[in-house]
Amino acid sequence: MKKKILIMNDLAFGGGVEKLMYDLVWAWHEKYEITVMTYKYDESFYEHYPSDVKYLSESVPKEYKSNFLVHVFSSINRRLYEHTFMARIKRMNFDVLLCMKEGGTLLSAAKYDIPLKYAWNHTDYNNHYYSEYIFGSKENEVAAMQQFRNIICVSKDIKKGVCDVIGDPGNLIVKYNPINIENVLKKAKEPVVDVDSLELPKDEQPLRFVSVGRINDQKGYTLLIEACKALEDDGYKFEVIVVGGREPWGNEYERIQEELRRTGVTSCKFIGARQNSYKYIAIADWFISSSIYEGYSLVSQEAAILDVPMILTDCSGVRELLGDSEYGIVAPIHVVGIYKAMKRVMDDAGLHEYYKKKIMERKKIITYQDRINEIEKLFEG
Repeated sequence: MKKKILIMNDLAFGGGVEKLMYDLVWAWHEKYEITVMTYKYDESFYEHYPSDVKYLSESVPKEYKSNFLVHVFSSINRRLYEHTFMARIKRMNFDVLLCMKEGGTLLSAAKYDIPLKYAWNHTDYNNHYYSEYIFGSKENEVAAMQQFRNIICVSKDIKKGVCDVIGDPGNLIVKYNPINIENVLKKAKEPVVDVDSLELPKDEQPLRFVSVGRINDQKGYTLLIEACKALEDDGYKFEVIVVGGREPWGNEYERIQEELRRTGVTSCKFIGARQNSYKYIAIADWFISSSIYEGYSLVSQEAAILDVPMILTDCSGVRELLGDSEYGIVAPIHVVGIYKAMKRVMDDAGLHEYYKKKIMERKKIITYQDRINEIEKLFEG
Protein backbone atom coordinates (compact mmCIF):
# COMPACT_ATOMS: atom_id res chain seq x y z
CA MET A 1 0.00 0.00 0.00
CA LYS A 2 1.36 3.40 -0.98
CA LYS A 3 2.35 5.85 1.73
CA LYS A 4 0.12 8.91 1.85
CA ILE A 5 2.10 12.16 1.87
CA LEU A 6 0.75 15.66 2.50
CA ILE A 7 3.00 18.42 1.14
CA MET A 8 2.24 21.91 2.48
CA ASN A 9 3.29 25.34 1.26
CA ASP A 10 1.81 28.82 1.10
CA LEU A 11 2.11 29.04 -2.71
CA ALA A 12 1.99 26.58 -5.61
CA PHE A 13 4.41 28.61 -7.74
CA GLY A 14 6.99 31.27 -6.97
CA GLY A 15 10.69 30.86 -6.27
CA GLY A 16 13.19 28.24 -5.11
CA VAL A 17 10.95 26.73 -2.43
CA GLU A 18 8.22 26.10 -4.97
CA LYS A 19 10.76 24.59 -7.39
CA LEU A 20 11.81 22.17 -4.65
CA MET A 21 8.18 21.17 -4.04
CA TYR A 22 7.61 20.72 -7.76
CA ASP A 23 10.66 18.48 -8.16
CA LEU A 24 9.74 16.32 -5.15
CA VAL A 25 6.21 15.81 -6.43
CA TRP A 26 7.35 14.80 -9.90
CA ALA A 27 9.98 12.46 -8.45
CA TRP A 28 7.49 10.70 -6.16
CA HIS A 29 3.98 10.94 -7.61
CA GLU A 30 3.97 7.39 -9.00
CA LYS A 31 5.52 5.87 -5.87
CA TYR A 32 3.43 7.62 -3.20
CA GLU A 33 -0.11 8.94 -2.89
CA ILE A 34 0.59 12.67 -2.79
CA THR A 35 -1.64 15.58 -1.83
CA VAL A 36 -0.37 19.14 -2.22
CA MET A 37 -1.97 21.77 -0.01
CA THR A 38 -1.31 25.48 -0.42
CA TYR A 39 -2.79 28.39 1.47
CA LYS A 40 -3.90 30.17 -1.66
CA TYR A 41 -5.69 28.11 -4.32
CA ASP A 42 -3.97 28.29 -7.71
CA GLU A 43 -6.22 27.53 -10.67
CA SER A 44 -3.21 26.77 -12.89
CA PHE A 45 -1.98 23.95 -10.61
CA TYR A 46 -2.76 21.09 -12.98
CA GLU A 47 -1.19 22.86 -15.93
CA HIS A 48 2.15 22.02 -14.31
CA TYR A 49 1.60 19.17 -11.83
CA PRO A 50 0.70 15.52 -12.59
CA SER A 51 -3.00 14.66 -12.70
CA ASP A 52 -2.70 11.85 -10.13
CA VAL A 53 -1.75 14.36 -7.39
CA LYS A 54 -4.57 15.72 -5.23
CA TYR A 55 -4.71 19.47 -4.63
CA LEU A 56 -6.24 21.27 -1.65
CA SER A 57 -6.29 24.82 -0.36
CA GLU A 58 -6.28 25.90 3.28
CA SER A 59 -7.76 29.31 2.53
CA VAL A 60 -11.36 30.06 3.39
CA PRO A 61 -13.44 29.31 0.25
CA LYS A 62 -15.77 31.72 -1.48
CA GLU A 63 -18.92 30.25 0.03
CA TYR A 64 -17.64 31.17 3.49
CA LYS A 65 -16.37 34.59 2.46
CA SER A 66 -19.61 35.44 0.64
CA ASN A 67 -21.79 34.49 3.59
CA PHE A 68 -23.52 37.70 4.72
CA LEU A 69 -22.72 36.80 8.34
CA VAL A 70 -18.98 36.80 7.63
CA HIS A 71 -18.77 40.54 8.19
CA VAL A 72 -20.43 40.25 11.58
CA PHE A 73 -19.20 36.85 12.69
CA SER A 74 -16.02 36.53 10.65
CA SER A 75 -13.99 35.03 13.47
CA ILE A 76 -16.62 32.39 14.24
CA ASN A 77 -17.12 31.64 10.55
CA ARG A 78 -13.41 31.16 9.89
CA ARG A 79 -12.89 29.04 12.98
CA LEU A 80 -15.76 26.83 11.89
CA TYR A 81 -14.12 26.33 8.51
CA GLU A 82 -10.73 25.64 10.11
CA HIS A 83 -12.25 23.04 12.43
CA THR A 84 -14.04 21.36 9.51
CA PHE A 85 -10.89 21.41 7.38
CA MET A 86 -8.70 19.93 10.11
CA ALA A 87 -11.21 17.11 10.58
CA ARG A 88 -11.06 16.46 6.83
CA ILE A 89 -7.27 16.21 6.91
CA LYS A 90 -7.48 13.80 9.85
CA ARG A 91 -9.90 11.55 7.94
CA MET A 92 -7.46 11.37 5.02
CA ASN A 93 -5.02 9.41 7.24
CA PHE A 94 -1.74 10.77 5.98
CA ASP A 95 1.46 8.95 6.95
CA VAL A 96 3.86 11.83 6.31
CA LEU A 97 3.63 15.62 6.30
CA LEU A 98 6.28 17.67 4.50
CA CYS A 99 6.10 21.39 5.30
CA MET A 100 8.08 23.25 2.67
CA LYS A 101 8.70 26.52 4.51
CA GLU A 102 9.41 28.05 7.90
CA GLY A 103 7.37 30.83 9.52
CA GLY A 104 3.61 30.88 9.07
CA THR A 105 3.59 27.71 6.97
CA LEU A 106 5.39 25.81 9.73
CA LEU A 107 3.02 27.19 12.37
CA SER A 108 0.05 26.03 10.30
CA ALA A 109 1.56 22.57 9.70
CA ALA A 110 2.31 22.05 13.39
CA LYS A 111 -1.40 21.76 14.23
CA TYR A 112 -1.97 18.67 12.09
CA ASP A 113 -1.83 15.29 13.83
CA ILE A 114 0.18 13.25 11.32
CA PRO A 115 2.63 10.51 12.46
CA LEU A 116 5.77 11.77 10.69
CA LYS A 117 6.26 15.50 10.19
CA TYR A 118 9.21 17.31 8.61
CA ALA A 119 9.68 20.99 7.82
CA TRP A 120 12.18 22.93 5.73
CA ASN A 121 13.95 26.13 6.72
CA HIS A 122 15.36 28.23 3.88
CA THR A 123 16.05 31.51 5.70
CA ASP A 124 19.33 32.75 7.15
CA TYR A 125 18.19 33.99 10.56
CA ASN A 126 21.51 35.74 11.16
CA ASN A 127 20.72 38.12 8.30
CA HIS A 128 16.94 38.04 8.10
CA TYR A 129 14.97 36.89 11.11
CA TYR A 130 11.34 37.70 10.40
CA SER A 131 9.24 35.07 12.13
CA GLU A 132 9.22 36.09 15.81
CA TYR A 133 6.02 38.08 15.36
CA ILE A 134 4.34 34.99 13.84
CA PHE A 135 5.04 32.80 16.88
CA GLY A 136 4.95 35.52 19.55
CA SER A 137 8.43 34.69 20.85
CA LYS A 138 11.59 32.81 19.96
CA GLU A 139 10.73 30.22 22.60
CA ASN A 140 7.39 29.56 20.91
CA GLU A 141 9.11 29.11 17.57
CA VAL A 142 11.54 26.57 19.03
CA ALA A 143 8.60 24.73 20.61
CA ALA A 144 6.79 24.66 17.23
CA MET A 145 9.91 23.28 15.52
CA GLN A 146 10.11 20.53 18.14
CA GLN A 147 6.75 19.19 16.98
CA PHE A 148 8.49 17.93 13.84
CA ARG A 149 10.76 14.89 13.53
CA ASN A 150 13.34 17.09 11.80
CA ILE A 151 13.78 20.64 10.59
CA ILE A 152 15.60 20.35 7.26
CA CYS A 153 18.03 23.24 6.78
CA VAL A 154 19.08 23.77 3.17
CA SER A 155 22.64 24.79 4.06
CA LYS A 156 25.04 24.73 6.98
CA ASP A 157 24.68 28.50 7.32
CA ILE A 158 20.90 28.13 7.74
CA LYS A 159 21.37 25.64 10.57
CA LYS A 160 23.88 27.92 12.26
CA GLY A 161 21.54 30.90 11.91
CA VAL A 162 18.65 29.10 13.63
CA CYS A 163 20.92 28.08 16.52
CA ASP A 164 22.45 31.54 16.85
CA VAL A 165 19.19 33.48 16.83
CA ILE A 166 16.50 31.35 18.49
CA GLY A 167 18.45 28.43 19.94
CA ASP A 168 18.86 24.80 18.91
CA PRO A 169 15.55 22.88 18.89
CA GLY A 170 17.56 19.64 18.82
CA ASN A 171 16.24 18.29 15.53
CA LEU A 172 18.07 20.33 12.89
CA ILE A 173 19.64 18.51 9.95
CA VAL A 174 21.18 19.72 6.67
CA LYS A 175 19.94 18.37 3.35
CA TYR A 176 20.77 20.08 0.07
CA ASN A 177 17.89 20.68 -2.32
CA PRO A 178 17.71 18.30 -5.30
CA ILE A 179 17.94 19.91 -8.72
CA ASN A 180 16.55 18.22 -11.81
CA ILE A 181 19.70 18.42 -13.92
CA GLU A 182 18.15 16.81 -16.98
CA ASN A 183 15.31 19.34 -16.98
CA VAL A 184 17.71 22.29 -16.61
CA LEU A 185 19.87 21.12 -19.51
CA LYS A 186 16.88 20.44 -21.73
CA LYS A 187 15.17 23.79 -21.16
CA ALA A 188 18.45 25.71 -21.49
CA LYS A 189 18.55 24.72 -25.18
CA GLU A 190 15.40 26.67 -26.02
CA PRO A 191 16.07 29.85 -28.02
CA VAL A 192 16.00 33.32 -26.47
CA VAL A 193 14.14 35.75 -28.73
CA ASP A 194 13.63 38.80 -26.51
CA VAL A 195 17.19 40.00 -25.83
CA ASP A 196 18.04 42.53 -28.55
CA SER A 197 21.82 42.25 -28.25
CA LEU A 198 21.69 38.63 -29.47
CA GLU A 199 20.88 39.98 -32.93
CA LEU A 200 24.33 41.58 -33.13
CA PRO A 201 27.33 39.69 -34.51
CA LYS A 202 28.97 37.71 -31.72
CA ASP A 203 32.07 39.92 -31.60
CA GLU A 204 29.90 43.05 -31.26
CA GLN A 205 27.75 41.82 -28.38
CA PRO A 206 28.35 43.41 -24.97
CA LEU A 207 29.62 41.31 -22.07
CA ARG A 208 26.42 39.87 -20.66
CA PHE A 209 25.60 39.35 -17.00
CA VAL A 210 22.36 37.54 -16.15
CA SER A 211 20.56 37.56 -12.80
CA VAL A 212 17.45 35.56 -11.93
CA GLY A 213 15.15 36.19 -8.98
CA ARG A 214 11.82 37.65 -7.95
CA ILE A 215 11.65 41.41 -7.52
CA ASN A 216 11.99 41.87 -3.77
CA ASP A 217 14.38 43.58 -1.39
CA GLN A 218 16.11 40.27 -0.61
CA LYS A 219 17.71 40.22 -4.07
CA GLY A 220 19.60 43.48 -3.61
CA TYR A 221 18.80 44.82 -7.06
CA THR A 222 19.22 48.45 -6.01
CA LEU A 223 22.84 47.60 -5.09
CA LEU A 224 23.29 46.08 -8.53
CA ILE A 225 21.86 49.18 -10.24
CA GLU A 226 24.25 51.44 -8.28
CA ALA A 227 27.21 49.25 -9.28
CA CYS A 228 26.10 49.39 -12.92
CA LYS A 229 25.85 53.18 -12.72
CA ALA A 230 29.46 53.43 -11.50
CA LEU A 231 30.66 51.10 -14.25
CA GLU A 232 28.77 53.04 -16.92
CA ASP A 233 30.34 56.26 -15.62
CA ASP A 234 33.75 54.56 -15.98
CA GLY A 235 33.00 53.86 -19.64
CA TYR A 236 32.46 50.10 -19.52
CA LYS A 237 30.21 48.47 -22.15
CA PHE A 238 28.10 45.60 -20.83
CA GLU A 239 24.52 44.57 -20.11
CA VAL A 240 22.73 42.99 -17.17
CA ILE A 241 19.59 40.99 -17.91
CA VAL A 242 17.39 40.50 -14.84
CA VAL A 243 14.76 37.77 -15.11
CA GLY A 244 12.08 37.83 -12.41
CA GLY A 245 8.53 38.91 -11.74
CA ARG A 246 7.25 41.41 -9.22
CA GLU A 247 5.67 40.12 -6.05
CA PRO A 248 2.05 40.96 -5.14
CA TRP A 249 3.16 42.59 -1.88
CA GLY A 250 5.65 45.33 -1.04
CA ASN A 251 6.90 48.21 -3.17
CA GLU A 252 10.30 46.93 -4.32
CA TYR A 253 9.33 47.05 -7.99
CA GLU A 254 8.48 50.74 -7.66
CA ARG A 255 11.75 51.38 -5.77
CA ILE A 256 13.73 49.74 -8.57
CA GLN A 257 11.95 51.72 -11.28
CA GLU A 258 12.65 54.91 -9.36
CA GLU A 259 16.30 53.94 -8.97
CA LEU A 260 16.60 53.30 -12.70
CA ARG A 261 15.08 56.73 -13.41
CA ARG A 262 17.23 58.48 -10.82
CA THR A 263 20.52 56.98 -11.98
CA GLY A 264 19.75 56.91 -15.70
CA VAL A 265 21.24 53.41 -15.90
CA THR A 266 20.71 51.83 -19.33
CA SER A 267 22.79 48.66 -19.00
CA CYS A 268 20.51 46.99 -16.43
CA LYS A 269 17.36 45.56 -18.05
CA PHE A 270 14.53 44.07 -16.00
CA ILE A 271 12.61 41.88 -18.45
CA GLY A 272 10.06 40.45 -16.00
CA ALA A 273 9.04 36.89 -15.21
CA ARG A 274 9.75 34.13 -17.70
CA GLN A 275 8.52 30.55 -17.50
CA ASN A 276 11.92 29.23 -18.55
CA SER A 277 14.76 31.07 -16.84
CA TYR A 278 17.39 28.47 -17.76
CA LYS A 279 17.71 29.60 -21.37
CA TYR A 280 18.60 33.11 -20.16
CA ILE A 281 21.27 31.77 -17.83
CA ALA A 282 22.66 29.79 -20.77
CA ILE A 283 23.30 32.98 -22.80
CA ALA A 284 25.19 34.67 -19.95
CA ASP A 285 28.90 35.32 -19.95
CA TRP A 286 28.56 35.61 -16.18
CA PHE A 287 25.75 34.78 -13.80
CA ILE A 288 25.47 37.42 -11.08
CA SER A 289 23.57 37.55 -7.80
CA SER A 290 23.40 40.67 -5.62
CA SER A 291 21.32 39.02 -2.88
CA ILE A 292 21.44 40.37 0.65
CA TYR A 293 20.42 37.01 2.10
CA GLU A 294 19.60 33.55 0.76
CA GLY A 295 19.16 30.00 1.97
CA TYR A 296 21.24 28.09 -0.53
CA SER A 297 20.38 29.62 -3.87
CA LEU A 298 18.94 27.11 -6.34
CA VAL A 299 19.52 29.37 -9.32
CA SER A 300 23.25 29.65 -8.65
CA GLN A 301 23.46 25.85 -8.67
CA GLU A 302 21.49 25.82 -11.93
CA ALA A 303 24.04 28.23 -13.38
CA ALA A 304 26.78 25.81 -12.29
CA ILE A 305 25.00 22.96 -14.09
CA LEU A 306 25.08 25.12 -17.24
CA ASP A 307 28.83 25.81 -16.83
CA VAL A 308 28.28 29.56 -16.42
CA PRO A 309 30.92 31.30 -14.27
CA MET A 310 29.46 33.43 -11.53
CA ILE A 311 29.71 36.38 -9.21
CA LEU A 312 27.72 35.87 -6.01
CA THR A 313 27.40 38.12 -2.99
CA ASP A 314 28.60 36.55 0.22
CA CYS A 315 25.34 35.30 1.76
CA SER A 316 24.48 31.91 3.21
CA GLY A 317 25.25 28.86 1.08
CA VAL A 318 27.51 30.74 -1.32
CA ARG A 319 30.80 29.47 0.10
CA GLU A 320 29.38 25.93 0.24
CA LEU A 321 29.24 26.18 -3.56
CA LEU A 322 32.12 28.50 -4.48
CA GLY A 323 34.52 28.05 -1.57
CA ASP A 324 36.69 31.08 -0.84
CA SER A 325 36.34 32.35 -4.46
CA GLU A 326 37.90 29.06 -5.59
CA TYR A 327 35.07 28.10 -7.98
CA GLY A 328 33.57 31.54 -8.60
CA ILE A 329 33.88 35.09 -7.36
CA VAL A 330 32.45 35.80 -3.90
CA ALA A 331 31.71 39.53 -3.54
CA PRO A 332 30.96 41.56 -0.40
CA ILE A 333 27.30 42.52 0.00
CA HIS A 334 27.56 46.19 -0.90
CA VAL A 335 27.75 48.40 -3.98
CA VAL A 336 31.54 48.67 -3.97
CA GLY A 337 31.96 44.90 -3.65
CA ILE A 338 29.66 44.22 -6.60
CA TYR A 339 31.28 47.02 -8.63
CA LYS A 340 34.79 45.69 -8.04
CA ALA A 341 33.82 42.11 -8.94
CA MET A 342 32.14 43.16 -12.20
CA LYS A 343 35.02 45.50 -13.07
CA ARG A 344 37.53 42.74 -12.38
CA VAL A 345 35.98 40.30 -14.87
CA MET A 346 35.69 43.01 -17.54
CA ASP A 347 39.32 44.06 -17.05
CA ASP A 348 40.63 40.49 -17.17
CA ALA A 349 38.93 38.48 -19.96
CA GLY A 350 40.88 35.38 -18.97
CA LEU A 351 38.89 35.04 -15.77
CA HIS A 352 35.90 33.84 -17.76
CA GLU A 353 37.61 30.72 -19.06
CA TYR A 354 39.35 30.13 -15.73
CA TYR A 355 36.14 30.19 -13.69
CA LYS A 356 34.21 28.31 -16.37
CA LYS A 357 36.62 25.40 -15.92
CA LYS A 358 36.44 25.67 -12.14
CA ILE A 359 32.64 25.59 -12.01
CA MET A 360 32.64 22.61 -14.40
CA GLU A 361 34.71 20.82 -11.75
CA ARG A 362 32.54 21.98 -8.88
CA LYS A 363 29.16 21.07 -10.37
CA LYS A 364 29.85 17.41 -9.63
CA ILE A 365 28.61 18.02 -6.07
CA ILE A 366 25.17 18.98 -7.43
CA THR A 367 23.00 15.88 -7.77
CA TYR A 368 19.36 15.08 -8.29
CA GLN A 369 18.58 11.46 -7.48
CA ASP A 370 21.10 11.23 -4.63
CA ARG A 371 19.58 14.29 -2.93
CA ILE A 372 16.04 12.98 -3.54
CA ASN A 373 17.06 9.68 -1.96
CA GLU A 374 18.53 11.45 1.08
CA ILE A 375 15.20 13.15 1.75
CA GLU A 376 13.22 9.98 1.08
CA LYS A 377 15.29 8.03 3.61
CA LEU A 378 13.97 10.30 6.36
CA PHE A 379 10.48 8.83 6.23
CA GLU A 380 11.30 5.42 4.73
CA GLY A 381 13.65 4.53 7.62
